[in-house]
Amino acid sequence: MGAVLSAYAVPQVLLRIPIGIWSDRLGRRKHLVAAGIIFTSLGALGLGLSTTPGLLFLSRMVTGIGAAAWVVFPLYFSAYYPAHDSGKAIGLINSVASMALIAATAGGGFIAEGFGLSRPFFLAALLGVLALLALTSTKESPMSRTLTPSRRSSLHVATRPLLLMISMMAILLHFAVFTGVFGFLPIYAAGIGASDSELGLITMINLGFSALGALMAARIWERLGYRVTIILSAVLIGASLLATPFIKATPLLMAVQTSCGMGNGVLMTLFMVLSIRGLPRQQQATAMGVYQAIYAIGMLTGPLASGFLGSGAGLSTVFYLAAFLVMLIAVLALLPIFSRRTIEN
Repeated sequence: MGAVLSAYAVPQVLLRIPIGIWSDRLGRRKHLVAAGIIFTSLGALGLGLSTTPGLLFLSRMVTGIGAAAWVVFPLYFSAYYPAHDSGKAIGLINSVASMALIAATAGGGFIAEGFGLSRPFFLAALLGVLALLALTSTKESPMSRTLTPSRRSSLHVATRPLLLMISMMAILLHFAVFTGVFGFLPIYAAGIGASDSELGLITMINLGFSALGALMAARIWERLGYRVTIILSAVLIGASLLATPFIKATPLLMAVQTSCGMGNGVLMTLFMVLSIRGLPRQQQATAMGVYQAIYAIGMLTGPLASGFLGSGAGLSTVFYLAAFLVMLIAVLALLPIFSRRTIEN
């Protein structure tokens, strides 16, 4: 099971940087968006047809290849907006993605219960076909070729101090979220008596407030500034993770997910925006690829490392570690690089 789950993150670590560089050099995004949808749909179809762990592993890896194309999705979408509204555009598409996860979490469970475990995967493959049809109706915004990407320029983009710092903070965030929220929170909730429907509701509340946070993110950092927004968001997530081992009632655990989801939605959107801050469109996919490839390390290592920790030291230590890592993000936000003057220059 662990190998099948990790198969999703491996292609994202390996492929997101090459996809970003390739997209910038070609000057186009639409074909890579289409490729991502195709691979995701094929992976979903494979999961529905798989009869052995090996086939599940391969199919899950194919969906990871498709997910690696998320590098270009927000950039393709934000190109429809003026440059000064790119933050709002990325917040909007992140919010839509979170709402889609809510629908999938709720609908997939009912479909599997009523029609069999393979049916949600077949539906997912069908939705991919519909997504491709929707994509054909869109027109790609032309990209200026005044700047021709090269190996040297790609290396310069990939080593920008702000990008590397944001990526490192995103590793901590994804390690904590994929460990504490999506990995071990359902196990803990079941241990205090949560029913199957309540487990789904806990996840849906987190995702719902994550969608709300992504939608409001631009307004929040425009009012409070980048540093304060990072600190407050990290504290919201960290406090909820730290409180989790002390909660013994399912309704209270649900309530805590509101702050955790809100902070996560704001922080993930802000990090994505800062990763391409100040770059021309011809270099944004390279920066986004570096950012997403690095944070995927947290997705890959978080559940695995925490599984060993939880087995040896108890489930509570998993949440303490996740809380510590998120609080470390708040400390790193105090660095001079996150002053408004430094970022805007």
